[in-house]
Amino acid sequence: MKYLFPGLLSIFLFATCSYGVDSAHLKAAGVQEMSQSAPDFTLKGPGGKTVNLRELKGKVVMLHFWATWCKPCKDEFPLLERVYEGFKGRGFALLTIAIDPDETREGINSFAKGLGGNFPVYLASEGDVPDKYWAWGVPSTYFIDKGGNIIGKAIGPRDWGSPGVEDLIEALLRE
Repeated sequence: MKYLFPGLLSIFLFATCSYGVDSAHLKAAGVQEMSQSAPDFTLKGPGGKTVNLRELKGKVVMLHFWATWCKPCKDEFPLLERVYEGFKGRGFALLTIAIDPDETREGINSFAKGLGGNFPVYLASEGDVPDKYWAWGVPSTYFIDKGGNIIGKAIGPRDWGSPGVEDLIEALLRE
């Protein structure tokens, strides 16, 4: 019995993230570990088609909040494009959500294309994400596993084209 508590403590301290991804992958990607169920949301996408998070269950989701006035957000677009191109069609979804309240669908699409983003962009004002996810600033990014669990978040800019990020997404895809 005297060994039970130390044994349980060591399992707790040295275990991987509770949803299956090794904490080292998160750390290497500069992503803070989380462990919670991802609240569902609905957004209107390009062409008026809606997307719900629950419909993406079974895919790895990178949920990225940004704004047109945010310089680091603009700098990240080529890196996000690299992630999108590298993982599209492999059970991966990149949802980039602009938080600009006064921007139009046409304006946001044009802005994203001008920065080299060929991935779909969404407007927070055309859905219910702001009620479910609170970000203290932009850029803010969440990683959601195939089971619909938030396994990590990053507040502030990151090098989304880094080997650490690629390794994290690969690990999530293998789960």
